[in-house]
Amino acid sequence: MIKFNLIKEKQKMLINPSLIHLKRNYGIDVLKILAMINIINLHINLATNYSKLKPNHPKYIQLNLLETFSYWAVDAYGLISGLIGYKNYKIMNIIYIYFEYSFYSIIYSIFLYLNKRINFRDFILFFFPFGKRINWYVNAYIFMYLFLPFIKDSINILDKCIYSKLIILKIILYSFYGIITKAYQMSSDFSFINNGYSSLWLLILYIIGAFIGRFSINKNNHYLNLLYILIYLISSLFTSAFIILCFNKYKFSNHLFLQYYSPTIIIQALSLVFVFSNLKINNKYAIKLILFLNPLNFNVTLIHSRLFFYFTIPKMKQLFKFINNLSPNFLFFKLYGLSILIYFICAFFDYFRFVIFKIYFFRKYIYFIS
Repeated sequence: MIKFNLIKEKQKMLINPSLIHLKRNYGIDVLKILAMINIINLHINLATNYSKLKPNHPKYIQLNLLETFSYWAVDAYGLISGLIGYKNYKIMNIIYIYFEYSFYSIIYSIFLYLNKRINFRDFILFFFPFGKRINWYVNAYIFMYLFLPFIKDSINILDKCIYSKLIILKIILYSFYGIITKAYQMSSDFSFINNGYSSLWLLILYIIGAFIGRFSINKNNHYLNLLYILIYLISSLFTSAFIILCFNKYKFSNHLFLQYYSPTIIIQALSLVFVFSNLKINNKYAIKLILFLNPLNFNVTLIHSRLFFYFTIPKMKQLFKFINNLSPNFLFFKLYGLSILIYFICAFFDYFRFVIFKIYFFRKYIYFIS
């Protein structure tokens, strides 16, 4: 009977394809786009080397705020992967990501080799993208995804009470306790999460996101949404104020709370996931734009981290000179605007990759491999 009902549902979707998108949460799709724009913000900020500026510099506070207001993006991506993916595990999804990853890695290596920027040994190494730390998130995500079959059943059958206790324990140990130990011993990494740059940390975020999705703990309430936004702002401002206070009082740059596993950053990410999961989008043009950008979004990080932020192309250095020469007036919004521009440029480039994959039936081959 269950199998018969599933067949009937699939037949309905084939008759009316619009039904496929009825249960889609467009608010989460918008958050994924915003997260990618904020990841670009972080990389622009890295290029400015704002931490070398003095706190009384007119650009310092704005660049500091840009960083602290954007740091939630990676954690949000990890939470979303669990929120929308806990029900289904498809190995072909990760194979597809690997093909995309390899596609850009190979193109990039050919470009550098022809321009004599790398030797033949490095050229060959680019054909094995896991051998480099560029795009650490993709590396960590792929390896994390390979372990999900071993925990997927637990995620879907654990009692809510036990599940919530396990999550609280993980947050206390890996986040709060991790920050406390790091405060007294800066080189401390007792949990081996590598400051959040690891498969283990992404797995923890996935488990938390799956809890939110499975038990629908987020209620659609306007007052609650305003509270979540307020919590996000307070967390961001606290992180920023802590950095500035340490700089002014102790004369050194302390980015203790500016870590992916920091409680303030987790709170930022959770607050925005709650807000955007309640966002209702009915405008057909907005939906079309979201559906257009959705398959291109993830690859924006594969493109911009190579072409814009690794100083391998001399002309790109001019971009960073341009950023550093911007006047401090409304600098926060100027750099946000630049991140949006870079996002759409990268999405435009990835559209050609998308078309190539579609023309040559890459999904068909990937389905065969999986």
